[in-house]
Amino acid sequence: MRGARAGARRALGAALAALLLAGCIEVPPPPPKPPLEPKNLKVPEGVGLEMACTPTGVELCFDARDNNCNGVIDEGCGLHTGILQFTIAWEEAEADVDLNVYDPAGELARVGEPTASGLMKDRDCPRVSGECQEQNVENVFLTEGEPARGRYRVVVRLDKLNDATAPVRVRLSARVGQRSYSMALDLSPSPASEEKSVEFTL
Repeated sequence: MRGARAGARRALGAALAALLLAGCIEVPPPPPKPPLEPKNLKVPEGVGLEMACTPTGVELCFDARDNNCNGVIDEGCGLHTGILQFTIAWEEAEADVDLNVYDPAGELARVGEPTASGLMKDRDCPRVSGECQEQNVENVFLTEGEPARGRYRVVVRLDKLNDATAPVRVRLSARVGQRSYSMALDLSPSPASEEKSVEFTL
């Protein structure tokens, strides 16, 4: 009987020693997540993609550019930002240009209504109310969390030319992770040139 108790004590002691030893072993941290980077990028024919950023000074508002090259577009200008952000700007105040961003599920980002993946539009110009103050910018951003993986589609469309002169030059910029990308698009009221789209995969 005493031998059985002694054996049980030895087994318990060995188990405790093993637990203490395991507590002293350093477990390596998980590997860092790879940076967000667009893949399989498809841009309109004849459009140059600007990937290198050259600082031009402090951030200017409502030009859809990353002027200070910190990876964020138009920060400090009242626009929401996120690790995914898409912004357009154009000078012709009369023209109505739309920014339509579709997430991997095909859901369109709308003003004030996040998609299931968290994309939301926070500015839609021009507005009759005058809130855009002739500074035409539209902006879509990821509200929170990690972006959904899959194929994204960004469409820039000339909805109405009104009294503006064609072509309307539109600046489209995108923030993906810590990098920004930019391009200039010329839109005219014709089926062949009223809409330009960009696609990429995360």
